[in-house]
Order: sequence, then structure tokens, then C-alpha cells
Amino acid sequence: VGNGEVCDALECAVCEMKKGEKAILTVTTPAAAAEEKLGLKDVKADRVVFTLELIEFEKAQDTWNMSEEEKVGFANSRKEVGSQLFKAGRLQMALGRYKKVADMFSYIDNFKEENNKVKAKVLKQACDANKAAVYLKLKDFTEAKNSCNAVLKEDTQNVKATYRRAQAELGLKNFSDCIRDCKKVVELDPPNKEARALLKQAQAGQKEEDKKAKGLFANMCKALGKGPIPEPGKSASLGNFSDDEEDAPMDVAEEKDVPMEDAAEEKQEEVAKEE
Repeated sequence: VGNGEVCDALECAVCEMKKGEKAILTVTTPAAAAEEKLGLKDVKADRVVFTLELIEFEKAQDTWNMSEEEKVGFANSRKEVGSQLFKAGRLQMALGRYKKVADMFSYIDNFKEENNKVKAKVLKQACDANKAAVYLKLKDFTEAKNSCNAVLKEDTQNVKATYRRAQAELGLKNFSDCIRDCKKVVELDPPNKEARALLKQAQAGQKEEDKKAKGLFANMCKALGKGPIPEPGKSASLGNFSDDEEDAPMDVAEEKDVPMEDAAEEKQEEVAKEE
């Protein structure tokens, strides 16, 4: 189990079972149930149901219990199995093998032998780059980009990772970033025809995006030109209030605000008249 010796559905199910356990497995993806040994090589059914029983299994050695040399050897064999599965179109199975190696060597600073550390680093970078290839096939462009970034973080001149990131950027419609990566690939590997072809695709995509943006901007300008233009020094009025209505409260206030001196003079005049 784990080398692709049986179909994907059985490979995945058995990994979750215990010795002596029985299970009914329902598969709704025909390709995952295509098992030649069971006469299901070209199965076309919408649903395939397996009745399973795990009679015996051989437990693999835990990676944490391996020596540095054993870890490198195990990782290399997993990588090779992943490559075979990838070529056979069994993408999810291949992805699982590549992830296993990348996770194994996520931290290698504790390796005592420098030679083993170098080998582990090379294997991790190769599997991260291969993960990107799988994600591109699955059209998961974000994860493809992330896998490439993991490689380029350690090796900025890696042609394969740069090219695959360019492919991911194209899938995400990040045309300017795709163009940047394609130019870098051509700089590092001038005869690379695939990068030159991808560059043309990205440039065409960017041109189309620029055309759409230009049309949108033109429409926005037309819409802005339809509104009333206020006189210089004045802003558009808010609401339906006139200047007279706004000033009215001030007139009332002015009528009520009578100076005390004027009031006193008026009082004296009234007293004089009475006398």
C-alpha cells in the first residue's frame, strides 16, 4: 500500500483501517476505482461499492525512528514512486508522495552530516517543484504558486520553479507577474521555447486587460460629465432649502436682541412724556 499497486480508492481506504476491520467503500469517481486486478480497468459506472476486510498488513518504519541515511533513502524512493504515479495520471496519489517528502525535510538543521543535509534539501526542493506540477494539472493555481515560492525561497535561480510559477500566475490572471517570471526564465535559460510561448500568452492577456480597463475608465468619465457643474466658488446645494429660509432664524434672533442702553433711553422718554 502506498506504491500505487492497487487503485486509488483502495489505497486510501486501507490506510484508515485496522487489522481485522471490515468496511463498505462507496466510490463516486470511476477513475479512483479503476482496478485491473478486479476486472474494473475501464469501469464507467457512476458508483462502485467495495466490501473490504483488512486481514494482514506490514507496518512501515516510522520516519522519526530512522537514521539520516535511512530518511534520505526512504524519501528518494517516495519521490520515485510519486513520479511514476504522476506519469500514470494518478495525480492525488502522486501529490501525497511528494508531500510526504517535503514534510519530512521541513526542518533539517538538526542533521549532523552535511552531505545528508544537502541531499535532503535537494529532495525537498524537487518534491516542492513536483507538487507545483501536480497542482497545475489540478488547476489549483494558488497552491501551485505557493509550492514554487517554497523552492524559490531557497533557490532564487531555479528555472523549473520560476517557469511553473509563471504558469500559475497566468492561471490566476496575474499577467504582469507571469511576464516577469517568463522574462527571468528566458534570461536564465535563453533557448527555453516554452517560456517564450508563455510570455506571448501573458502579453496578449495583459493587452486585453488594459483594453477593458481603458473602456471602463472612458465610461466612468462619460458618466461624470452628465452631472450639473456648479458655479466657481460654490458647491452643489444640499437639500431643498433656499438662502432666505436658512437666514430667517437669524432675523428673528436679531429682532429679539435689543441693546440695554437703547431700552433705558426709551424708558426715560416715556417718563418725560407722562410728566
